[in-house]
This record gives sequence, C-alpha cells and structure tokens, in this order.
Amino acid sequence: MTTRALIAASVAAIAVLGTAAGYLAFQARLFKPEVTIQTENYGETRGHFRTTLLREGPAPQRDVIALRAPAYVDEVEYSSGGLRLKAWLSGHQASEKLPAVLFLHGGFEFGAADWDMALPYWQAGFVVMVPMLRGENGQSGTFSFLYNEVDDVLAAAEYLAHRLEVDSTRIYLAGHSAGGTLTLLTVLTSGRFRAAASFDGSPDQQLLYNGSASRPGNHPEVVFDPHDARELEVRSPLAYVLSLKTPIRLYYSHEASAITQRPSERFAELARERGVDAAAVRVAGSHMSHVANAMPRSIAFFTQSLGARAALLHPRPVPPRTPSLVGNTTFVLNGHDSARVVALAGSFNGWDSQHYLCGKENGRWVCRVDLPAGKYLYQFVVDEEWINDPDNPLLEDSGNGGTASVIVKH
Repeated sequence: MTTRALIAASVAAIAVLGTAAGYLAFQARLFKPEVTIQTENYGETRGHFRTTLLREGPAPQRDVIALRAPAYVDEVEYSSGGLRLKAWLSGHQASEKLPAVLFLHGGFEFGAADWDMALPYWQAGFVVMVPMLRGENGQSGTFSFLYNEVDDVLAAAEYLAHRLEVDSTRIYLAGHSAGGTLTLLTVLTSGRFRAAASFDGSPDQQLLYNGSASRPGNHPEVVFDPHDARELEVRSPLAYVLSLKTPIRLYYSHEASAITQRPSERFAELARERGVDAAAVRVAGSHMSHVANAMPRSIAFFTQSLGARAALLHPRPVPPRTPSLVGNTTFVLNGHDSARVVALAGSFNGWDSQHYLCGKENGRWVCRVDLPAGKYLYQFVVDEEWINDPDNPLLEDSGNGGTASVIVKH
C-alpha cells in the first residue's frame, strides 16, 4: 500500500471510529512496531547469520548506463571482499586532514542526482564520497537488500579513512531512504563513525513487509522470504538498537507515514535510554524534498562534534556545469537560438535533466554521450521544457506519460 493509500485508509477508519480514543486505539493496533528488540550485539549477529536469497542477481534498477561525473569529482574504486566497486569522491588537498562524509544514496542504483543530494556536505567543506554498492550500476556482486551491502559501506569507509586528505578519526555517515536504512544498520555494526544521519530510513522491515501495515504488491527488492521473521529482523535497525554507540539523528519527512515515524521515534527513545545522543526529527517536505530541509541540520550536528577543528571547514562554491561534448553518440537540436540552457535526458541516464548539457556548435545545440549498442529513448530539455527531437520522426511511449524520440545505436 502506498503512503497516500495508507493515509486514505486511516482517514476512513477514523471516520468509522469517530472518537479520539478510537483513533488512538486504531493507530496503536495498526502501527505498533512489530519487530522484537534483540539483546545480542548486531556485529555478533552478522558474524554467524547468513542470509538465504531466493533470487540472486543484480539490484532492481533501471538500465542507467551513462554516468558523467562533474569536473571536480573523481570516480574511484574501492575493494569490498573480492568485489571491486566504484564511488564518486571529491575534496581537496589542505594543509591539514579534513573531516569526511560517506553518503549512501536512496534506491538501488546510483545516479548524478544522488551526488547532488550529498552536495551540501561538500559545499560545507567536508570531503564527500558516495559509493555504488554490489549489484548496482552493472557492477559485480549479488544484491541482498540491506544485508551484505553493509559490508560494502564499511569497505568504502575503510577506503575513505586511508585517503591522504581525510581525517580518519572524523568520518561521518549519512544516507537517504534505502541508504538511510543502511546508515542505521552500519552504525549498529561498527563504532568507527563520529556521528550519523538518516533521512527517511526504515527502522522496521517486519512492519513494512510482513506486518499489520505491510504494503501489498510486488517488491522486487525483497530477494528473501518476507515471511521469515529472522530475515526481516536482521534488516531492521530497530531490532538491534541496543547495539548503537554512535550519536545519530533520524530525520523523517512531514509526509512520512506512521510506519516510518513511529519506529524512528522508538529507535531514538531506546538509544537515549542507553545513553546515546539520538533524536528523531520531523522535517517539512516529502520523501524527497525533506532532505534539502534536513541537510543543514545534519551539517550543524556533524560540525558541532568537531569542536575547534570545525575551523578547518571552508565553504566551497559549486563549479558551473560544462557541456557534454565528448562521447561516441551525438545528439543535435536545431533552432532554439534564444534558449538559455539545453539538456539531454533519456533512458540511458535515468531521465536525468540536469547533468548532460548541450553546447553550441555551428549554431546548433550538441550533446555527446558514450553509449553501447542498443535502443534508447531521449528528449531535449529546453529551459526546463521537455521536447522530442523535431528532426527525428521515430517516437515511442516513454513510460513517463507521453512519447519520446528513439535512437538505435549499432
């Protein structure tokens, strides 16, 4: 059930129940956290538990092929077990080592927009690394949904700690959505992070996938038996909250349903009872938009723990984006001479309209991208207006509520 449908069901139930007492009883029945709090340390659990996957393969994702890092960002490789995985990283050499933020993207693929979400940390002066995890973006490894991926996060942190520009004692962890849940699970596993922030992470998978408020329908991310309470338990941060030793903030959106809100508040409450600096904070906005509102709070939270070393952080201006003029496939848009910005978006880059800019060549708008053989859908975005290629008669359903131009590369 979607959040909107869940809210509608709740409203309907309130109308039937009629009274405030009835509403509270209904909420308690429907949204009470259902995962059992464990006393075993989560790191010890991970030492002996092995997840059983019903489907082995890559992460459920769109075919995002073209990734173009900004000029000030390096694409690096880190090792996780026998896997060689990629990440985007940016910082700068300084006279002293700098604190760093490891940011975990939402969903199950990495795109340039995920870097944009983490960008405020870079602007605030931190070194920033955003890793791609096993089975994502065509990488090797088997997707396990919130379990073996914790090993990748710890491996990325180890790589980051050995960077010459990074203060290894001041590494912070943050993440959004699935990355927010991974953030919680990772700080339950390891105490190496100075502090952490989760944006709309899900503390209770039992409640979400096999509880009284579980969502019906197909969930390709669930690659294990969702009726196996143990599999859900080891992926539920709330179950192992007693293992937490890292200061943390759980930011949840104003529009978040109670299946996110209630477990987040419970997680913070139990952590505080153990003497950990923890808080669940409601932030205005949707699942996506609340991050921009919560990000300054997380930066202040991280910076506060730096003490006098916060003086090492110097704000950075974001360099202007440059046109994409190098690649084996050329897209051309004629006309639109008065346009300020023309971008290229398509099935090859997750319909990202921000990072593949066209440049002027011989009076035409041109964008080049490296693409392997295959069929791709695309549109131009002219001053934020999405249009098909007027010189290409081949059109297909875009899957986004309209048609898009088609190119077949041999």
